[in-house]
Amino acid sequence: MGQNAGFLLSLKGCQWLVLILLVSGFWLMGPFPPTCQAAGPAFPYETSKETDISILGSSAILFGLGLWADADDPNNRPLIPEEIATLNPELNNSFDRSATTKWSPSTAKLSDIFMYSAAVAPLSLSLTDVGSKEPLTMTVMHLETLLLNGGATYLLKNLFRRTRPFVYNPDQRIPDSLKMSRTARRSFPSGHTSTAFASMVFMATVYGQMYPDSETKNWVWAGCLATAGVTGYLRYAAGYHYPTDILAGAALGAFTGWLVPQLHEIDRDGPEGTAAKGNMVLGLTIGF
Repeated sequence: MGQNAGFLLSLKGCQWLVLILLVSGFWLMGPFPPTCQAAGPAFPYETSKETDISILGSSAILFGLGLWADADDPNNRPLIPEEIATLNPELNNSFDRSATTKWSPSTAKLSDIFMYSAAVAPLSLSLTDVGSKEPLTMTVMHLETLLLNGGATYLLKNLFRRTRPFVYNPDQRIPDSLKMSRTARRSFPSGHTSTAFASMVFMATVYGQMYPDSETKNWVWAGCLATAGVTGYLRYAAGYHYPTDILAGAALGAFTGWLVPQLHEIDRDGPEGTAAKGNMVLGLTIGF
């Protein structure tokens, strides 16, 4: 089971890399022309090869490093029953300790629904009068957000290899095979939470830029943050993550969801500003 889980983790990383290559090849054909010339507020974002190559290249680097960190070595393996039997939840910090008493498969499934719903929700922006002017640009920005956030999350999980709280839980309903899987050592940060916050902050940020004078944008922000926050709480209540996993995932996702739109915002400084944005992405990745 452990070897199969390890294979699936590596396969997942490879799948993300393939997706990055496909998006890159599609985008290198050139910037998308405006798809609609309807009257009304202008679409506040644009694409450029410099920015897109930087974001997609950074995502590929992060996923590649994640695959490297996931390589087999003596410390990168599932826990064995003897090790699980010696785990002491009291050794966790007091802030995180309560997570080791949680277990709810139904809550975990509900968290899946919230995460996937959050991940696809930004597609609705292309149905608005402003977003419909550049649906392809909107879609690429959204994919870049998910890829950049996914790469950072994947790398961190494989670097920290933190044991999930349910492994400490003596509840007999928890399958031993789950406790002894490699995914049981990928708790930090919460991927569900980072994905939800990346998508929801992206959606609220873009909506606010498209409709800067609308009072609705405050409600959009409230709804988006509530959806992402509930996703994180459900991961805690399900027994899959500690509060610090969720806080880290929220911070990472929120930053990515804010960053990508900022990099694509129409730059009044011309090519020099666009190049500077691309260099900033690569600099952040190298610094990371």
